[in-house]
Amino acid sequence: MMNYPSRRLLYLTILLLSLAASPGNALKHSFIANHDGRFFIGPIGMPFGFLKGGMYSLHVSKFRMSVVSHGQNNKNRNNNKNTPMTEKEIMDQMDGLHPGFLLKRFDTEADFATFRESIMENALNCGFGGIEDEIDEGSFMNTEDSSRWSSSSSNSTTQVTDDMVATGPGVYDAGTDGIFLSMKHPVQWKPNEPTVHHVFTAQEAGYYFLFYQVCLLNDADNGKYLFKEVQSTFKLEFEYKNYDAMGKISYLTAGEMPLPHLYLYFSISYALMLFLWIRFVNGDGNSARKPTIYAIHHLMSSVVLLKALSTFFESVRYHFIRIKGHAELWSFVYNVINFIKGTFLFTVILLIGSGWSFFKPFLSKKERRVIYLVFILQVIDNIAMLVLSHETMGERYYNDWSAILHLVDIVSCCAILIPIVWQVNTLEQSVEAVENKNDNEQQEQSSNQNEGVVNDNDGETKRLQSKLSLFRSFYIAVVAYIYFTRVVVYLFASTLSYDQTWLTYFVNEVGTLLFYVVIGIQFKPTVESEYFQVGSDEGQVETEAANHEDNTIELGAMGHGKK
Repeated sequence: MMNYPSRRLLYLTILLLSLAASPGNALKHSFIANHDGRFFIGPIGMPFGFLKGGMYSLHVSKFRMSVVSHGQNNKNRNNNKNTPMTEKEIMDQMDGLHPGFLLKRFDTEADFATFRESIMENALNCGFGGIEDEIDEGSFMNTEDSSRWSSSSSNSTTQVTDDMVATGPGVYDAGTDGIFLSMKHPVQWKPNEPTVHHVFTAQEAGYYFLFYQVCLLNDADNGKYLFKEVQSTFKLEFEYKNYDAMGKISYLTAGEMPLPHLYLYFSISYALMLFLWIRFVNGDGNSARKPTIYAIHHLMSSVVLLKALSTFFESVRYHFIRIKGHAELWSFVYNVINFIKGTFLFTVILLIGSGWSFFKPFLSKKERRVIYLVFILQVIDNIAMLVLSHETMGERYYNDWSAILHLVDIVSCCAILIPIVWQVNTLEQSVEAVENKNDNEQQEQSSNQNEGVVNDNDGETKRLQSKLSLFRSFYIAVVAYIYFTRVVVYLFASTLSYDQTWLTYFVNEVGTLLFYVVIGIQFKPTVESEYFQVGSDEGQVETEAANHEDNTIELGAMGHGKK
C-alpha cells in the first residue's frame, strides 16, 4: 500500500500535470488592465528585436480612465466597463493628463531598467516627453468633425483603411525613438478603435520595449491629483513579426531566431553524453572487471535522458513558435518533461549529497524531509512557470507569480545544499576522530612497536580524507552551478543587444552541460573503489543503521557487488 506522504506527492504531481494541460500560448499577444492604478506599466509583453521589414501592430480597446481618492472605492458609472463614457466624461477625466503607449528602442535590458527606474523615482518624468508635443493638436478633430466621421463611417466599413488608421489621430512615428500612440483624445477614433501598424526600416531595427504611461501636462494643476489615484482600464492586442534570412515570417525576436537549432544541437550533445555514460557504466568490454554500479548511477542516467528530451522538445517548441506564433501542444509536452527533469535533478543532487547508495543504504528522517520539501517546492516552482506562460509580462499577476518563482527557486537551491553540508560535517568529524585515534595509537606504538595498527589507521584516514575532498569539491560545483545559472547568466543577459539575446540561452546551456560532465566525472562508477563502498566501513554503517533504526528508510544499493 502507498503510504500517506507518497499519496500527497502523487496528488501534487497530478495537479501540476492537469494545470500544464490547460491551453495557453507560448507567446501571448494580449494584455488586460482593469482599474490599474499604476501610472507606468512596462514592459508590456516581452521585449522584441525588430529587423528590417519587421512588423508591429497594436490594437487598443475598452480604454477608459477614472480618478479616485486613495482607499476609496469608486462606485460611479465610469468604473463600470459595460457603461459607455460620454465625450464630456472622457475629457473631464483627461483634464491635465496625457496617457499614451510608446514602443521605444533601447540598446539593452539594462538601459530600459535604468529608464524605468528614473520614471518610478519621479512621477513627473514623462517617458514620451517631447514626443507628444510633436502631435499637432489641430490634427485632432473637434466634436462636430468627429460626429460627421462617425456618421459617414457607420454607412460604410471601408471609410477607414489600415493606412488611415496607422496614421490616424494620435499616432506619431518618432523614428529611432519609437512609435507613439496618444490616448488623450480616444473619442476621435470612433467608430473605430485606436490601432497602429508599422513596418521597420533598416535604420529603425533594434530592441524595442512597449510601455504605457499617464503623464501630467506641463500646464496641469498638479494639486488636482494630490492624494488621488488615476486608474486605467484597457485591453491590448499586439503582434510582433520578423522575416528571417529566407524571407519567411518569424514570430521570434531577432535574438531568438537561432534557438530552434541551438536547442537541437544541445539535445544531440546530451544524447551523446548519455550514450557515453551508459557505455561507461556497463564497462567498455576490454576490462576483465566491470565497475561497481549503484542505484544512484541509474538515476544519473535518467537525469541525462530527461535533459536530452527536454532540450529536444524545447527546440520543437521554438520551431512552432517561430512559424505560427504559438505552440500549445509542444509547450505542454515540454512543461511535463521539464518538471520531471527538474525534480529528478534536484533529487539526485540531494541523494548524492547525503551519500546514499555510495556510503549508506538508507536515508535518515531529516534527509527524507528535505527531499519532500524540495519536491513540493519544485511543484510550486513549475506551477508558477505555468501561470507565467498564461500571463503577459507587465500584468499584475505576472509580477506576483514571477516573484514567487524566484523565491521558490532560491529556497530550492539552498535546500539541496543542506545534505551536502551535513555530509561534509560528518566526514570532518570522522577524520578528526580517526586522526585522534591514530595519534593515541602512535604513542602506544612507540612503546609497543605495533606498526600494523598504524598502517591500518593511515589507510582509514586516507579513505575518509578522499571522501571529504570529494564532497567538498561537489559542494563547490553545486554552488558554482547555482551562482552561474541564477546570477551570472542574468547579469550577462542584461548587457546583450537585440540580436545577441540567444547568447543567454547558449551560455546557460553550456554551464549546465559542464556541470553534468563534472558531476559525472566525480561520481563515475569505479572498479574496486577505495571509498565508493557502502560496506567498506561496515562498523560505521552498522552503527548508523542502529542509531537511525526508527528514522530511516531502507533503499538498498543496486549492484552492491560487481556486475
